[in-house]
Amino acid sequence: MQADNGPPDRKAQLRTRLVAEREKLHEHQRRHLDRRICTHLLRFLDERDCLNLAAFHPFRGEPDLMPALEALHHAGRRVFLPVVRDQRMRFRHWSPASKMEPNRYGIPEPVMGLECPPERLELVLMPLVAFSIAGTRLGMGAGFYDRTFSFALDQPGSGPILVGAAYSLQEIDTLPAESWDVPMNAVITDRGLKVFRE
Repeated sequence: MQADNGPPDRKAQLRTRLVAEREKLHEHQRRHLDRRICTHLLRFLDERDCLNLAAFHPFRGEPDLMPALEALHHAGRRVFLPVVRDQRMRFRHWSPASKMEPNRYGIPEPVMGLECPPERLELVLMPLVAFSIAGTRLGMGAGFYDRTFSFALDQPGSGPILVGAAYSLQEIDTLPAESWDVPMNAVITDRGLKVFRE
């Protein structure tokens, strides 16, 4: 684990380094870690009754949750994936049969499907570049998740449970928390579930 207490350019350096480390994982190792994350995710959700949940399509070395999402879909859960338009992020229903097209960042999105307002989601699985032992999340820097769930800062306890999904190598000791950062409730890695706040 490392520490990062520096200014924004340090965050950019950290992003570059950790994304590169994540992308360098050998394919065999990545598949093994992804299976472990999916197993922990399904176990975590098996204990929860949430019907509407959001996740993400893997991009630039992010964990591949798609096998778990397929299992959740077939178990009757409603799975939504993010759709980015301008500076807004919405959540559109996904199934294994959904037609997908890349957005401007190259991330596949469902082309059609019902949308779920962020405040009506019960649980959101979020990608990240790094997370701290205190539950602070470092994303790719565009701020989509913080803007979308900013209402949770004004109304603590409202909205969905926010859970990061990452490899354990993405954990660092400290990250500076900005006033607009929406904290995570927990993170799921290849080592299991880590809860930061109920």
